[in-house]
Amino acid sequence: VNEDELNYFYVRNSINWSHTINRHSINVLAGQEIKYTNRKSRRADGIGVVYENGGVVNTSPLMIDFLNKQGISIYALSEDRERFAGFFLNGAYSFNEKYVFNGTIRYDGSNRLGDSPSARYLPTWNVSGAWNIDKESFFNVSFLDFLKLRATYGLSANLGPNTSALLNIRSGVTLRPTDVETYLYIQDLENSDLTWEKLKEFNVGIDFGIYENRITSTVDGYFRNSYDLIGLFQSGGIGGKEFKNGNYADMQSKGFEFAVNTLNIRSKNFSWTTNFNIGYSKDNITRLDFNPRIADAFVQGGAAVLGGPRRGLFSTKFAGLDYRGIPTFFDDNGEVVYNYDLQDRDNLTSILKYEGPAEPRGAGGFGNVFTYKNFSLNIFLSFKFDYKIRLDDAFSPSYTDFSSLSKSFVNRWVVPGDELTTNIPVILDRSIVQGGNTDLSSAYDLYNKSTVRVADGSYLRLKTVRLSYNFPSNLVRKIGANTAQLFVEGQNLWLLYSDKKLNGQDPEFFSAGGVALPQPRLITTAITIGF
Repeated sequence: VNEDELNYFYVRNSINWSHTINRHSINVLAGQEIKYTNRKSRRADGIGVVYENGGVVNTSPLMIDFLNKQGISIYALSEDRERFAGFFLNGAYSFNEKYVFNGTIRYDGSNRLGDSPSARYLPTWNVSGAWNIDKESFFNVSFLDFLKLRATYGLSANLGPNTSALLNIRSGVTLRPTDVETYLYIQDLENSDLTWEKLKEFNVGIDFGIYENRITSTVDGYFRNSYDLIGLFQSGGIGGKEFKNGNYADMQSKGFEFAVNTLNIRSKNFSWTTNFNIGYSKDNITRLDFNPRIADAFVQGGAAVLGGPRRGLFSTKFAGLDYRGIPTFFDDNGEVVYNYDLQDRDNLTSILKYEGPAEPRGAGGFGNVFTYKNFSLNIFLSFKFDYKIRLDDAFSPSYTDFSSLSKSFVNRWVVPGDELTTNIPVILDRSIVQGGNTDLSSAYDLYNKSTVRVADGSYLRLKTVRLSYNFPSNLVRKIGANTAQLFVEGQNLWLLYSDKKLNGQDPEFFSAGGVALPQPRLITTAITIGF
């Protein structure tokens, strides 16, 4: 029997005041919001129906004790209480539509954070302004239709992922073959100082249009300082738990965004418009209370390391093949080894090589739309750049008849001397694999994570091509409709550019860790009718 109960209340009250005096406009908004959430869940399992006793379940204490010792829960109860309260005040002022100023103050509190008042409650704020330069009397540029300069600076916050400051205790059963008994263990430690994730951001931008707005553009630059970021870090074993959630990291980032739209040709029957956008962001971690292990740092998704990006890709330093064709690597002293201490946290940056960010720093798109009478053709290109990806783990110390081998095995080490001309390792002899030398077997795992198994993730893709035809209105009205359109659309049609190391494979497939489906090539056709 399962029973779930949810009580949710959300109350928001606000008051707004606006007033205009000559060329002055003032607006004030104040309010509060409250969220109240109670979640309850109950589950009961009945085992052993006694038919001769009216069909009731077995309630013998011996049966219940036996099931508990097997780790089979017959009754479970959970309750979650979430409370949130916020107060806000916003003021806006504009003068003659030339100068615009805004200011916002909030004060929020949540019981998902620590018991300390300084941790649970937080004031945030934001100030912004804009200057419509084209409305100034001194502005007299004939080809410039509008020009706006704007800036924003403020502090914002969020609760972070799976935030809870409470002590979390769970039950389990021992793994002994005899004398099985239940026990309690600490899942999460209490953290009374757990507080909001905070972000200070400064943004400046400019908007403009020229030649009767045939060309419009937006340019933004920003600087962000994120601090008190929440994550799992090592607690030193205090409280009987090695790890706990806390505010363990700070990060800075800066970047820009640029977009432009153009009307290239406009005539009675034909038009051509173009849009282009690009963004670039660079981040680095300025505080990190918990260093990853070497084993965590060279995974496909990257790892956070002090001084590096949020997700940086690291590799083992490949030193070449030995005389037997087995991969070797450089350690932090420059010596050639077959294995590393994968639990090491202190020497990560000296042992591994930093390849670059594991997620794109730059991305954008380029689109063109052509129309001729009732026909329309839309072509869109997308691109990403400045990031690295790890090739899939294709090499192993041993293989079976069911193993799928890469075509690069054609160039593998076969005879002594091949180590001078190839970096593809040998297929180990079974006697070596079964000889118990774990270093030689581990060398293949490290080879998959080495510097020779890294590619540039930059790409250019023909993302979308869409050809459509709008049926004439006089024809559409005959069937009682308002609009009708026939279109054919292709998506992910062609990967125009990618690193040669990928051999034409999709970079975004590797960015997902090699466990997602590659971008499918889709062709869609349909008729849409509007009434």
